[in-house]
Amino acid sequence: MHTIKLEIKDSIYDHIMFLLKNLNSKELKIIEDKKMNDYGSQDNDRDIYAFSNHAANTIEEWHNTDEDEIWK
Repeated sequence: MHTIKLEIKDSIYDHIMFLLKNLNSKELKIIEDKKMNDYGSQDNDRDIYAFSNHAANTIEEWHNTDEDEIWK
């Protein structure tokens, strides 16, 4: 048994899936079919990227460096 992992552009995805689904289903099992976004992760991670891209200097509470001293 072999496992193959592919990264496929949207433009050929339908063709590849058609080919795979028409092979002998007793000898082939599609284990995972994920759609990735432009960042290379699943689309449901969008909220994480939105939060991580938020500029920390826009949060007033984070301007106070006094608390940072305890971590040094």
